Amino acid sequence: MRALLDREESQFLEFKSLWDQSRDPPRPLERRKARDFVAESVAAFANADGGTLLLGVEDDGNPSGHGYPDEVLDKLFAVPERRLRPSVRCVVQRIFINRIEILIFQVPSAPGAVMFVGNGFPYRVSDHVVQVKEIDFDIIPFR
Repeated sequence: MRALLDREESQFLEFKSLWDQSRDPPRPLERRKARDFVAESVAAFANADGGTLLLGVEDDGNPSGHGYPDEVLDKLFAVPERRLRPSVRCVVQRIFINRIEILIFQVPSAPGAVMFVGNGFPYRVSDHVVQVKEIDFDIIPFR
């Protein structure tokens, strides 16, 4: 796990803080924003070549954890099957590094276009997400 945290975000790796840093002191990110981020990121990875999403990690790779109870985590882990069409089966894990919990989604590449219901077809390019039309999947290179 340390090796992943030492890497930079890329086509295949995304870090996401689950803290709202605009507040002092920081508070847990709104639950809906966290679920939307998971849906968009998982769909984008699945629409590209797969990848790993680490929640509870700052952009610089430092673990920051989260402030959510277990029932909220269960809903986060259910997002790829509930909010994507077709659903995406991810390998999900909860791990601790120095007593800080990190959530991991390992996302496979999908055989066809995956839609974030109500939000289109996200696609991972380098270290960011772009929106594409389903028809564009036929012309995206390396797909």
